[in-house]
Amino acid sequence: MIVIDRIQVKDIPVLEVVDHEKIDHPLPIMIYFHGFTSSKEQDLPQAYLMAEKGYRVFLPDSLHHGERKVEEDSHKIQGDFWKIVIQNLEDLNQLYLYIKEHDLALDDRIGIAGTSMGGITVSAALTRFQWVKAAGIMMGSARISDMAAYLLKSIQKQGVNLPLTAEEINQQLKSLEPIDLSKQLEKLGNRPIFIWHGESDHTVPYQHSISFVEQLKVAGYPEDRYQFISEPNRDHKVSREAKYALRDFFSTHL
Repeated sequence: MIVIDRIQVKDIPVLEVVDHEKIDHPLPIMIYFHGFTSSKEQDLPQAYLMAEKGYRVFLPDSLHHGERKVEEDSHKIQGDFWKIVIQNLEDLNQLYLYIKEHDLALDDRIGIAGTSMGGITVSAALTRFQWVKAAGIMMGSARISDMAAYLLKSIQKQGVNLPLTAEEINQQLKSLEPIDLSKQLEKLGNRPIFIWHGESDHTVPYQHSISFVEQLKVAGYPEDRYQFISEPNRDHKVSREAKYALRDFFSTHL
């Protein structure tokens, strides 16, 4: 039987999903980050699939989301998008320390994955944390600097006035360069990476995944260390087939 337990890691509300017969044993671990305006509960189907395969899955709530939502101004939350991503990285480090402290990871087998904003978080994390053994980017973007410019233009087209000065926006864009995976592929270190994207996605550009995969090919990234699935006629919503494909990839590489 798969069980869901609510835990608190520092100030991070987390769901732990695991087979009850294995709950007291070290297991391979997946940490999964949800998307913008979503919450940890939304990713329970993916967590269940992984737990069935013998993984322990942690689903954290991001800043301004789920149990951590205290800000109601949607424009403020939108303006904090990259602040949320950066906080996700800090949260990921806290989860790692929690896992190590409680000896939960079998042979240090810890992987990360995420949807949309969560996928962007994953790509950023790969530039910072070498302990990540495998990664899954579901309709996210590894081209963080380009993604930031894209989001800014989208917000401006909506006529939304962000509570940020032009100087603050420029500083924010510059601060993202160190976590832009597309500009430092060497930090991947041949780690397994799964990439899924719907071809009709207008929220996170599908072209970002296409160009990143092309970068991997040009760089000579080992073909057995990454998988790219491009799904026709699919917009900004992860398909059932994609969830199973991610599960199978992690089952093979983690």
